[in-house]
Amino acid sequence: MRAALIAVLWLLTASVQAQSAEELQRLLKERDAKIRELSERLEALDKKSAPEDEELNRALERTLVQQGALVLPARTYEIEPQFVYAHWDRDRGPFRYQWDSSLAFRAGVGWQSQLQVNVPYVHVATATGSATGLGDISLSLVKQLAREEGLRPGVFASVGWLAHTGDAAFGGGVPTGGGFNVPQAGLTAVKRHDPLVYFGGISYAAPRPREIAGVRLEAGNTWALRGGAVLAATPETSVNVGLTLGFVGASRLDGQRVPDSDTVLGTLQLGFGTVLTRRLMLNVAGEFRASGPAPNFRLLLGLPIRF
Repeated sequence: MRAALIAVLWLLTASVQAQSAEELQRLLKERDAKIRELSERLEALDKKSAPEDEELNRALERTLVQQGALVLPARTYEIEPQFVYAHWDRDRGPFRYQWDSSLAFRAGVGWQSQLQVNVPYVHVATATGSATGLGDISLSLVKQLAREEGLRPGVFASVGWLAHTGDAAFGGGVPTGGGFNVPQAGLTAVKRHDPLVYFGGISYAAPRPREIAGVRLEAGNTWALRGGAVLAATPETSVNVGLTLGFVGASRLDGQRVPDSDTVLGTLQLGFGTVLTRRLMLNVAGEFRASGPAPNFRLLLGLPIRF
């Protein structure tokens, strides 16, 4: 009887131990499944937000910021010293050449927005003389309206103001500015197709009328179209090409249309950018006249510094 009781107890203990082992294995499997699920989620998040710090410092993204086709993250800033040389052929009017040295400041202000200020100092030479001084200061705000998703491109809107801080020389002499305050607005669409990014946009500028010596001056409004592409040659190097067409309306004096003052400005842009250090980038670009009274060519050197 005693031996039978011991046998029964042993069988019950073995059964309980077997059930406990099975339960433990089940719990371990559930734990491993949870760990795998969490790992997959973390990996997906990493791919989605991709090392933002590294990605936004690539040459491609930094070039898009220059094009107004991307905004800086909040509390990120750029200062860019720029040097520009423009040249006109002698048979194309009084202008000969122009040197610009300017300082641009960009700030990511949150809400997918970016503020930019540009202050130029210029030297202009014509057939009859030259002048050096402050150019026209510009202020602009860029806001991302839609993120790129599927077939839908990313969309950016911009508003700006060009102030007539330069000398217009309406009384004679050589001008260092355009002479008018100019409100501006534009839309830019961006579509990625790695390693290329395509962009296109439309903008409108409406110079404010001025009265000089009792004469009302009205410069023509301008509609502009632009399109282009940026190629990521390597993570540190990008190449870009673009075409801009500006349709300038006729100017008016005291309400009377100035003959032959309307025109079409066409320019072709070619550029190269390379990241020198984590904070410093080099931009080299050329702009070449296709039509209208634009310079025959403009050469630009920029050194955006991010912090």
